[in-house]
Amino acid sequence: MSGVQDHEIVEIFKTYLYPLSEKLTEMLNEHYSHQTERRGCGYTQATRVIAEIVNQARDHQNFQDLRIFSEYETKLLRILLNQSSSYQIALHSWRNLDQHDGLQNCLNIQGVGEQFHQAVLQESGFQAKLRELHQHMQLEESVLICKLIEDIILPKSAEQNGWIELKTLNEKPKVGSCPLAEKFFLKVAHRRLLRQGEINIFIDSHEQPIMIEKLNMGDNHSCISLQPLIMNGVRLPAGCLFSVSYDAQCIPKRANKNYKGNIMSITDVEGFWFLRLTTLVISPENRARAFSHHFKQQVQNGLFRPESTELSQLKAVAQEQI
Repeated sequence: MSGVQDHEIVEIFKTYLYPLSEKLTEMLNEHYSHQTERRGCGYTQATRVIAEIVNQARDHQNFQDLRIFSEYETKLLRILLNQSSSYQIALHSWRNLDQHDGLQNCLNIQGVGEQFHQAVLQESGFQAKLRELHQHMQLEESVLICKLIEDIILPKSAEQNGWIELKTLNEKPKVGSCPLAEKFFLKVAHRRLLRQGEINIFIDSHEQPIMIEKLNMGDNHSCISLQPLIMNGVRLPAGCLFSVSYDAQCIPKRANKNYKGNIMSITDVEGFWFLRLTTLVISPENRARAFSHHFKQQVQNGLFRPESTELSQLKAVAQEQI
């Protein structure tokens, strides 16, 4: 990777906190192997890798999520988990240590072992820095990735944010996430549905559109989120690509007002699988920069207005059906 200028995300993590994994670094630095017809670009591929992690429940004893960094040493975290009870501290997780009052208070107690004291300082300091790291980033696309990584390590709660928590499917459905997956959603945003096409709208308890699903237009059961959501403790911005599963025969529904398809409650579905960020997650003025080769593919393949379409247009179409 010599001679390649690091992406802002890669540079900031390396400078202020800890290097990202070799795989993510290669993707975010847009190595040519990711600039393909199937992958789109390194940034898109990085969001697929992150999505795989997001779809797994956060484990409070296992350190697997830390593989997002380059060979993160877990020795001090193991010390914290193993020795905390010796200091009458109830520590059930290695996460959110910087917000654990008992752990922070123990720094002022005499008799705390030097190794334990060092572990508290180092690991809670790391997590506190991670919580603020997005403030160092200038690019819209950098902030998005940074916040996803933050929440993978430091999970949030739906109550904390007032957002809907998505149920996660146990396994990935056979729904694609190729660089042209936005094709029919772009058409829907401009009210250019195919004759046989249908759209389903998933709503919340306040009848607000949360997700839009397309049928008979490319892969069935792919959706784009219209609101920020939470999955397994990770906040996901509006504009994420998902697949969805539900029993079409049994789920309560009512017909859309204008287009073929139905309105359904998001709480009635079996669950979702997060696939990647779509190009619509980034504002039009930054889209070509963020998605580079992926965006070029969309233009070259004649997708409908990929450079100017906004998520708000898709949301308006969904709102009109309710």
